[in-house]
Amino acid sequence: MTSPDTDRPAHNPRMHQGGKLAFRGRVQDGDVRPGDRLVLGGKNPPTLRELAPPSYADVEIEIGSGKGAFLLAATAAKPAVFLLGIEAAPAYATLAATRLNDAGCKNGLLLVDNGKLYLKDRVADGELAAVHVYFPDPWPKRRHAGRRFFTPDVVPVLARAIRGGGYLYFASDNAGYSGQVARVMGAAVDFARDLDEEARARARGPGHAFSPTNFERKYLEEGRVIRRFAFRRLSR
Repeated sequence: MTSPDTDRPAHNPRMHQGGKLAFRGRVQDGDVRPGDRLVLGGKNPPTLRELAPPSYADVEIEIGSGKGAFLLAATAAKPAVFLLGIEAAPAYATLAATRLNDAGCKNGLLLVDNGKLYLKDRVADGELAAVHVYFPDPWPKRRHAGRRFFTPDVVPVLARAIRGGGYLYFASDNAGYSGQVARVMGAAVDFARDLDEEARARARGPGHAFSPTNFERKYLEEGRVIRRFAFRRLSR
């Protein structure tokens, strides 16, 4: 599945709003068969309402799906939920979409677009049951901090898109960035950190929240500390 506008994302002004995005490098060679599981957003990407079949009561978005490990597990673990993965790097999105296509997953889709901007202008009020953001680029240099996904301006975007009782799930190995997320989301009047949900989500197993991702596997093998947060959207 592709939109009529298939301009290369590198020349797409949507991909550069709020700061230049980090495009990941070339992935391993091999056959790619994304079928209808891939949407190239272009300059005018379809809305979530256009992408998510109306038969799904719950719709969730993963920002920065990478090679699709979480999305693939989530579509299998939650067949009654529709999951949209948004990935800035076309090569990674194509690989992830190929994995969904090979697995026969019809409740998942990959979109090449700017994740924050998509939430802002293509998602209706309260349309999402959850947003997942795992191991986002921490942009560690001070002058690049404004390029992070979690800056204060993202709070109203998330608050509008996530329905009351829905969740924002976050995981990272980066202590500094995790601290920033805790401060930004902790100060948000529309969200509250839910420690019980963090424990429940992990107990439910892979594909529900936090796990698995390729970064998680790598960092756990390296012995790094992984920080996982669940923030509940308070009732509207």
